[in-house]
Amino acid sequence: MPNSHGIKRVQSLDVLRGIAIIGTLLSNIWVFTNDYDVGSSTGGISQLGKLGEVLQEYVPIVSTMLANGKFLGLLSILFGVGMAIQFESALRHGHRWPWRYEWRSLLLMADGFIHFALVVSIDILMGYALVAIIVAPLLRLRTKWLVMATALAGAMHLFMEFRRMTETPYAEEPLPDDYYRDDSAPTGEWSNVSAPTYFEEVVSRIDDFWVLRDEAFIVAPPLSAFLFLCGVLLWRAGLFKGDERARTLSRRLAIGGLGLGMPLAVWEFLPLPGADVASDFSRYTIAPIVAFGYLGLTLILLRRRGGSGFLARRFADVGRTALSCYMLQNVIALVIFSQWGHLGRLGSLGTFAAWAGISALLMLAAHLWLKRFRQGPFELVWKAAVDAPFRRADRTGERQRREKDTTASVP
Repeated sequence: MPNSHGIKRVQSLDVLRGIAIIGTLLSNIWVFTNDYDVGSSTGGISQLGKLGEVLQEYVPIVSTMLANGKFLGLLSILFGVGMAIQFESALRHGHRWPWRYEWRSLLLMADGFIHFALVVSIDILMGYALVAIIVAPLLRLRTKWLVMATALAGAMHLFMEFRRMTETPYAEEPLPDDYYRDDSAPTGEWSNVSAPTYFEEVVSRIDDFWVLRDEAFIVAPPLSAFLFLCGVLLWRAGLFKGDERARTLSRRLAIGGLGLGMPLAVWEFLPLPGADVASDFSRYTIAPIVAFGYLGLTLILLRRRGGSGFLARRFADVGRTALSCYMLQNVIALVIFSQWGHLGRLGSLGTFAAWAGISALLMLAAHLWLKRFRQGPFELVWKAAVDAPFRRADRTGERQRREKDTTASVP
């Protein structure tokens, strides 16, 4: 199906975006439920006996190995693919690059700030927008120079990672375990401080803006730039075509990414030498390697099965409404698990069940919405805002093209 830019929609991209959105929620759900500590809450788990205790302990470990940073890395690669598609569309329509795309990025920055202030401090949209503003002009480079820019971004990221590892962390006096919440109480009441209201949380996020945006603006940009540019290069290399070259590239990504990345992801949880080093590199270096493996493996499975199965279609629905689903999943988690409206601590199994429930709800909502609309609700508003400053110029250009075609057809 052609999109608004006249480009045939790539079904596998929609499926991949949907997987990345759902997978990112699996990483973030632990932030909302605040159930990092293994065994911190066992409500209802004791009824399962020894099995419940084992699951309670290992569910967050498996979740971290499979999801932490991996699906965010996949989402970043796909963001770069989308940037490459926008670039080709701009050239085809005779638009100057990257002016319109920079406008899109500024709108994404504003959208991200609203999402950060009103919903959650771990918003990724502002960071993506900042990096996109910097990276977009590079797409005008020839491929060989773009490869060099990609390598430079990767080297900068690794330099910052090694520098971060060698820095001496600032030692803070730890707060008492029961400072925030009385876990011994049956309902999980807050003990030494009262739960802040929603508006107090909003004010707190805005007041601590620069502290909370350290990851998005300082730590992540070199890695995001690297992954964006990798997405551009993979699109230019024809990864999403159906030819033998695309299949070969998919196999290489799957074997290389999973073959190298997954052992390193598991290593940090094993009592082996170097596990602490693997832990330090887990989110920002090992996770992106696994993300490339996920990308290749998913494409292999989609090509073998045609991408028309029930689950693939549901992931595609989420992918077609990616911005809406990303923001909606955080809104749902905020309402359910915030300090002013939470269900109580759920424990590891409860947190995983909450992720599954929210994911199913997103798939259902996206499916029902797309029966009546071609884009998600936020996407519709987004497109109107992106196109608004250029409508007059587009109408003028279209009229001039029609007049030129009419003149050329006159004998």
